[in-house]
Amino acid sequence: MKIHEFSDELSSESAAPGGGSVSAVAGLLGASLSSMVANLTFGKKKWLPLFDQMLQISQKSQQLKDELIQLIDADTDSFKVVMEAYNMPKKTENQIIDRTSAIDYAMKEATNIPFKTLKCCREIMDLALEAAQYGNPNSISDAGVSGEMANGGAHGAALNVFINLKEIDDVTFCTEMNKKTHFILDETKTLLIEIRKIVAKVLNNG
Repeated sequence: MKIHEFSDELSSESAAPGGGSVSAVAGLLGASLSSMVANLTFGKKKWLPLFDQMLQISQKSQQLKDELIQLIDADTDSFKVVMEAYNMPKKTENQIIDRTSAIDYAMKEATNIPFKTLKCCREIMDLALEAAQYGNPNSISDAGVSGEMANGGAHGAALNVFINLKEIDDVTFCTEMNKKTHFILDETKTLLIEIRKIVAKVLNNG
């Protein structure tokens, strides 16, 4: 699906794709930018000592980008499964039991998808920070945008985790997922502060 087709579908009355897919898009854009900064650094003679480091950033960014591309559709597909579960018949006791079980399974999977997106975005922020610290200073703004996009993707994914947890009765699952999500968000907040400091320093002293 091309970007204008995606945005048209996103802006329609259809409930999916939604915020979860958009969060994955934000993350993959961040990954693409961190890869770009690395690619604009290695291969240049004066940055030859950084070749292995930049190559690793580029390769890891591409890996995360590819994973997030899959998560765009996975998020939409998981929502469809949730809707199918809610639409199951509930006239008999057995039907109610089956429907409840199906909803529980579908909601947990619909929560796991944005949590995966959150973790990917968290990893991208590490790469964006490294790209800002050691990458081509002429691309410092791109490293900054990489971090900003990954942070946006992380927070968007977390919002989708939290809203799905409201529909899950499994207290143990919800408590653990809530704890892990907040922990990662705290890490992304710290990373974003560091990225912004580095970007501001280069831009102000350039």
